[in-house]
Amino acid sequence: MALHPQIAALAAQLEDLADLLRAQGDRLWLGRIDLVRHLVADSNFAGVERFLRLFEGEEGLGALVLNDASANRRLIERRQAARILAERLAKEEGAD
Repeated sequence: MALHPQIAALAAQLEDLADLLRAQGDRLWLGRIDLVRHLVADSNFAGVERFLRLFEGEEGLGALVLNDASANRRLIERRQAARILAERLAKEEGAD
C-alpha cells in the first residue's frame, strides 16, 4: 500500500535528517529520529506526535546545534521542513 503523499514526504524528511545526524556522529538524536521515522513510515500517527514532542523543553530538538557550520545549516533546514510537515499532519488529524 502506498503512503499518503504527506506521510511519505515527512518520512523522507526524517530520513534526510537521520542521515545528517548519522554523518555527524550524533547517536542520541539519530536514535530518536529513526524511531519516529519508522513509526511515520508505517503510517502510525504516534510517530508524528512523538516527533513534535522532541521539540519540547530547553534541550529539545529545536535547541540542537551541530559543531560544523555547514552541517548546522542543513540541520536547521531539514528540522524546519520536517516540523512544518508534521504540524500540518497534526492539524489535519485534529480536524477529523
